Amino acid sequence: MHQVVLLTYNRDAVLATSLERLHRLPYLNKVIVVWNNIAREPMGAWPRLHVPVEFIKVTTNSLNNRFVPWDRITTEAVLSLDDDIDLKQHEIVFAFRVWRENRHRIVGFPARHHARYDDQMYYNSNHTCQLSIILTGAAFLHKSYLHAYTHQMPEAIRRHVDDVMNCEDIAMNFLVSHITREPPIKTTSKWTLRCPTCAETLSQDESHFHERHECIRLFTRIYGYNPLKFSQFRADSVLFKTRLPPDKQKCFRFV
Repeated sequence: MHQVVLLTYNRDAVLATSLERLHRLPYLNKVIVVWNNIAREPMGAWPRLHVPVEFIKVTTNSLNNRFVPWDRITTEAVLSLDDDIDLKQHEIVFAFRVWRENRHRIVGFPARHHARYDDQMYYNSNHTCQLSIILTGAAFLHKSYLHAYTHQMPEAIRRHVDDVMNCEDIAMNFLVSHITREPPIKTTSKWTLRCPTCAETLSQDESHFHERHECIRLFTRIYGYNPLKFSQFRADSVLFKTRLPPDKQKCFRFV
């Protein structure tokens, strides 16, 4: 079983749609919504799911709230989600099964990588043959990493995340690769998972990428090295793109 930790700010309609997508999701135990809007309470009417939906009203609007080890999290597996991520249930189920065999690694969907040009480190979102970062707006990770992020990771990193309102996902990838000396795992061929009908997000801002370049450089200085590891493969189901006889059926038709 796993629990969803879903970070949201001020997009009630988008959040409601995301919650509806989780209804009847196999292996789901609970949904925890981290309500980052400190100016108002969440409204009373939300979609009813087959599992409890619990809201946590925080006192500060911080992206670090995504990785707080809330007492309400009771499963080892945590699915970290943004409120505007468009994932199909079979994709989530497959990623969870991959995570169960790789519990010490981040397992998710959108992949990115770091690169060095002219003695400078850069964040790169282009399609390439390798990855070193999985965006935590759609990723499984072990709940122990939430404690490590909040209580063991250098405080200067969390402060910088608050200063720029960015890079908490890069910080988590640095932390996990520092602990494991292994890269994250990408599942499925999807490169972006944003809801096409949702309002603009922070990642569409031109300054977003400049801040992420600087985050990689700063985090590297804080750690004393860059712990990110490259990987050149992704996880697909065994019969992905395999043609079967008419009397046979795949476990996953599309991944």
